[in-house]
Amino acid sequence: MAFIPSRIKRHVTDTGEAKLNLTSMMDMFTVILLFLLKVYSTEGQLIQPSKSLTLPNSTVEKTPKVALDITASKDWIAVNNKPIVKVKDIMKMNGLIIAPLRKELLNYATEAQRMKELYGHPFSGMVTIQGDKHLPYKVLVRIMATCGKSQYPNMRLLVYQQES
Repeated sequence: MAFIPSRIKRHVTDTGEAKLNLTSMMDMFTVILLFLLKVYSTEGQLIQPSKSLTLPNSTVEKTPKVALDITASKDWIAVNNKPIVKVKDIMKMNGLIIAPLRKELLNYATEAQRMKELYGHPFSGMVTIQGDKHLPYKVLVRIMATCGKSQYPNMRLLVYQQES
């Protein structure tokens, strides 16, 4: 008598196709995405230094904030890149207040107060001063005094941060 098994086992041969496990791949991409979002910095460079001046170096750690920009180069004083008065004329003036600069700053202050009334955006009274490295101290003091008398008491001086 011949032996006949009750169950016949068939051997399945592998076709050689590779299958990816998408669950572990999605976990890996999620970890990479979270890492990149954590490392990514959105601050960047908020203020563009003027090309007509050389800023002094400092070891300051604070990042700049967006504010009204006053540029004091060797030749001109400018507010938001609009030339206001020559440095030579400031040296000839008596007193601490620079009249043309004060007029321009008061215009910006009244506009900011109007924006506060219309849209509720608070007026900070903050100004950023970009002063040339070789600007006379007397001129810088006059600019700061004018800002203080023109509703801009919060002043920040812009400098280059030294690499440590």
